[in-house]
Amino acid sequence: MAQCNDLFLKFDEKIKLKPEKKKYLRTSRNALREKIKGYFEETLKVSKPQFWGQGSYMMNTTIEPIEGEYDIDDGVYLMHLADKKEEDWPAASTVHNWIVKAVEGHTSTPPVNKNTCVRVIYKNDYHVDLPIYIKPENAEHPKLAHKTKGWIDSDPKALTNWFNDEVKNKGAQLKRIVRYFKAWKDYKKGDDKFPSGMIFTILAANHFVEGYEEDDDSAFVATAQEIYDQLNSSFSLKRPVFPEEELLDGWSETAKTNFLNKLSNLIKQGQKALETEDKKEAADIWRKIFGDRFPEYTPPEERMDKGYALQTSKPAVLGNHGRSS
Repeated sequence: MAQCNDLFLKFDEKIKLKPEKKKYLRTSRNALREKIKGYFEETLKVSKPQFWGQGSYMMNTTIEPIEGEYDIDDGVYLMHLADKKEEDWPAASTVHNWIVKAVEGHTSTPPVNKNTCVRVIYKNDYHVDLPIYIKPENAEHPKLAHKTKGWIDSDPKALTNWFNDEVKNKGAQLKRIVRYFKAWKDYKKGDDKFPSGMIFTILAANHFVEGYEEDDDSAFVATAQEIYDQLNSSFSLKRPVFPEEELLDGWSETAKTNFLNKLSNLIKQGQKALETEDKKEAADIWRKIFGDRFPEYTPPEERMDKGYALQTSKPAVLGNHGRSS
């Protein structure tokens, strides 16, 4: 039985957002916050908004993409409207325009006014998304300014808190499993439809298989199998917190079948990697699943031939999901 946990941990270090990039993103985010606050106080003559980070950045599950942009989401909460009745709120399109004007000229690329946020694009392959909310006084949940649908139910804080509680209960391995699914999607997606990062996060938390604390390879395959079994039985997923909407609407039968086939193939190949006794062969299988960001394995005898120090590893612990008990 090949034991590839050490390779998975190296892979995680390769794909996860590096501290220096986190710092860079945080600096950009904070500069945007100050610009928006200044616009509200000096131009609109109203109380400055408050901000709440959301999404994968706050959950620490962001990965560096193979190509393309990575992003952070920073919620803008309009405090000067919190004491108003909803019928007295400005149109969602109006508050979108406020944020567009507030951030215009901040980067060389004009901001993009999307349905659910205003996007500020930076040269270094990243962007900051600014969704806009009003949380009425004494209300339990805020509402999101959707450019075409108006003010809609949404509570990103609740989802972040839910996931953080899941991590407290299940351990930091859950975050790594989420990042592995995102990395698999990043490598395999192409033009095919895949679940969003948020959906993978919820699926991984809902179906996380405990008992493989020192075996990320087994934990990943076991969790993938649980996800497959659920989606193959019923291709449905509800947000675990308010507003508890269905998240997998809009998938055609072809898209469902294609994704489930890819997930099934991932499981089959992962099982093969778990079952082989040759660690180099197992690593090669994982590289076909994740791409060349997953590390190669050099056997000890080859390392000695190349002048490397001999390294030993503990015997693999065998269990279910491809590991004989």
